[in-house]
Amino acid sequence: MKKVLLVEDDRVLSETLIRHLHQNGYHTTSAYTSKEAVKKVRTLQFDLILLDVTLPDGDGFSVCERIRQISTDTRIIFLTVKDMESDILRGYNMGADDYVTKPFSLPILLKKIAAVTSRMEEKSSELFYSDAYLHIEFSSMTAYAAGEPVELTPLEFKFLELLIKNAGHIVTREKILDAVWDRRGNYVEESSLNVMVSRIRAKIDSVNHRYIKTVYGTGYMWIAGDGGIQ
Repeated sequence: MKKVLLVEDDRVLSETLIRHLHQNGYHTTSAYTSKEAVKKVRTLQFDLILLDVTLPDGDGFSVCERIRQISTDTRIIFLTVKDMESDILRGYNMGADDYVTKPFSLPILLKKIAAVTSRMEEKSSELFYSDAYLHIEFSSMTAYAAGEPVELTPLEFKFLELLIKNAGHIVTREKILDAVWDRRGNYVEESSLNVMVSRIRAKIDSVNHRYIKTVYGTGYMWIAGDGGIQ
């Protein structure tokens, strides 16, 4: 079931959309402000975000920009009364997958959502990692350690995907920062990477299982659970 975040300050419209989205098989969470939306994106994983442009504490364009700093994979559809060509182009230039102006037809919106999520499924990676202890599915963004679910953020999945695709080879810090964070020109201090690696290790490692080797001064390497290497 696809997970959707609806960012809409009109509570009547929000409740109506959530009801119809649930009826059509989408697990939907609501947010009424930009602050609440960004907080939920940081703590939860969503396949799609329906984003109003006009919010009580900011605008959806700024929210889109902040979301893209957290995740480059989550699909975004703007919902807005702003129908100027300049606004529509701005939305697409910021990485939106579609731009729907209000008032809109609910069946057409559902068709657009289905089209966007369908493209997402077509492009989703079939890459996964599995051993007797750890299992990671990147297409569904799920992970298990010792049979128990592991909560990973979109950035953490992106980092692990990069390492696993290059298993046995060193991935430099520069490449990681560029691939995970800086595709959209966001400057990130290397300390943020150190913190993320420590956080991931706390989630997936055990006494007998180590997965990420630090190559000091260079980067990191996926070592496929070699318990003797840190």
